[in-house]
Amino acid sequence: MKTSSGRPDVRTSGRRSTLAQRDRAVIWHPCGQATDYDLVPPLEVVSARGLRLTLADGRTVLDAISSWWCKSLGHGHPRLVAALAAQAARLEHCLLANATHEPAVALAERLLALANAGQERPFAKVFYADNGSTAVEVALKLALHWQRQAGDPRRTRFAALANGYHGETVGALSVGDLGLYAEPYRPLLFPCQTLAPVPWRSGPEDPAWLDAGAEWPALEAALAPLADTLAAVVYEPVLQGAGGMRPFSPHLLCRLRAWADAHGVLLVADEIAAGLWRCGTPLASHLAPGQAQPDLAVLSKGLTGGFMPLAAVLAPTRIHDAFLAAWHENRAFLHSNTYAGNPLACAVACAALDACADEGIPSHVARHGPALRQGLAEAARTRPWLGGVRGVGMMAAVDLRRADGSPFPRLERRGWQAFRAGLERGALLRPLGDTLYLFPPLNTAPADLDLLVATLVDSAAAALA
Repeated sequence: MKTSSGRPDVRTSGRRSTLAQRDRAVIWHPCGQATDYDLVPPLEVVSARGLRLTLADGRTVLDAISSWWCKSLGHGHPRLVAALAAQAARLEHCLLANATHEPAVALAERLLALANAGQERPFAKVFYADNGSTAVEVALKLALHWQRQAGDPRRTRFAALANGYHGETVGALSVGDLGLYAEPYRPLLFPCQTLAPVPWRSGPEDPAWLDAGAEWPALEAALAPLADTLAAVVYEPVLQGAGGMRPFSPHLLCRLRAWADAHGVLLVADEIAAGLWRCGTPLASHLAPGQAQPDLAVLSKGLTGGFMPLAAVLAPTRIHDAFLAAWHENRAFLHSNTYAGNPLACAVACAALDACADEGIPSHVARHGPALRQGLAEAARTRPWLGGVRGVGMMAAVDLRRADGSPFPRLERRGWQAFRAGLERGALLRPLGDTLYLFPPLNTAPADLDLLVATLVDSAAAALA
């Protein structure tokens, strides 16, 4: 019902509508079926701190997935709050074309130092964007454009790992392999060669963790016919996120690096979910047992601790310098985003890097992250409907399955039932199909990690009861 002004009426049957009712009247929620909100109203979040969301009715809910993987230091981290407030008092935004500011320069310096530590193929420049999907588009455009600038205009194609996901914009969907997201938009997408599926590993304890010898021949065979026309190979290093939280051998990155060097192909690493210590190292690419630095690396998600939208593409000198020329030669890279290098976001990102260093986040992840997959593995030993336990860094996942190991029919929506059960038990799980996973803030306390595991297992049991 609407008022005479055309605005939604905020009263229902003489009473003021709840926030959830007002929400349903005006908001189109992302990544979901709207009718599901008739069964499970949206959580009315009024505040948050650390791992916990506080609801309007006073309940608290564990944010088990870091609000779509971005809350790397939890909600309301005081250091980040202070940095945001201080920067807002000085400079809240300024375009990055023909201007600069301290937060953008300082963050770029720190990201390059972080990414280059111990690496033989250093990055030299940072190109800012305002979200992960857009940054993937930047990297794709750079790869294609660079090949032409470098004198090989035949290289216009892309290849990507099967089961990969890189975002929702047209280019990002084109190089992804999750048909559920891309299928309606096929007429918009450009062709991309999907490489052979990569077997997942259970984690660093897996005997084959550092050996991709078994899967490499099939990948190499798929790449061979494309060697003369590929601009770049795109992949999520070590951890495929939306494709089911599936880790793969870091050794594969070394194989890809050697092949790409031999054939003049660029490597684009989508580090949006896996980077910045989520897998235990500054870049997930650093887990490779040898040199596997990509040509272009994309960062976002936890870059600002989830406080502000921000993304960055790291590039080496040879890519940057190919675009240098006199103005009239039209060799400049002209991509732009209004909020690229936003001062607020860059200041908070610098504060997040400070917090990670001062609070010992890398050692915390190394020491306590394994408890997630160990806890799920222990539960799976006596619960045949939990299978495929896997994890790396501060992430662990498990699949709901029948006792014989087969998947449940998709229409039964067992994962969604586990999501509902999780809300009843005080946790926001939001599974990927029938894959339940934990992706908590990197600084989550050991007791809360145990609580997350217990709540996930209990919610899974309720979904299958």
